[in-house]
Amino acid sequence: MRGLWVKDLLLLQKQLKTFLMFVLIAAFNAYTIKSVPVIFIMMAFFFVTTSASTIFYDQENHGFLYLFTLPTRKKDYVIQKLLLVLVSSLVAVGLSFVLIFLMMQFDPELQTSGQDLLYSALYSFFFGCFYGSIITPLYLRYGTEKARVFIFAIMGTLAMGIILIEKTGVLDGIAGSDFMASVASLNSLQITGLTLALSIAMLGVSTIVSRRFIEKSVAF
Repeated sequence: MRGLWVKDLLLLQKQLKTFLMFVLIAAFNAYTIKSVPVIFIMMAFFFVTTSASTIFYDQENHGFLYLFTLPTRKKDYVIQKLLLVLVSSLVAVGLSFVLIFLMMQFDPELQTSGQDLLYSALYSFFFGCFYGSIITPLYLRYGTEKARVFIFAIMGTLAMGIILIEKTGVLDGIAGSDFMASVASLNSLQITGLTLALSIAMLGVSTIVSRRFIEKSVAF
């Protein structure tokens, strides 16, 4: 599995300029709308998307046929890709903290409490793992081009669902439920543990699905 990490790091190193450009874009958007969570979400989205794109390079020119003739098991390949999603989400959170700290020195309007920073970081980490858990098996099963169509369809469906739920007033009922009252009573440590547990569970399910998909897409 070490060779897979070296391969992906070399691929990602070539996109360093793109990374820096996106960091500037995230900072500009946050500065424009005065929103700290924007940095966390944009960084998580970009880092996970870029990391998952390594699958495209592996598939290009029938690369899987070559890759799996080496002493590389499909199981190890899938596990490494989901671990890469996890690491990318953590790196995105870490760099977001650094960027936000620097921006706070120049813009007092971006000052925020430690608790709000923590919750923004947890939300972006969860989002990164959730997003990566969806796109990784889709990339492995359908390839990056077809997978993008599915991803847009899923995101569109989720957006429409949220709008409909909001319009019908279902959210008000959920917000006033005993379950949400229990969640609201959790302290920061408990929320952190719950977020990490859910994120790892999603990655675990995605690993199982991805292993089945890669067996179908690379049959030999």
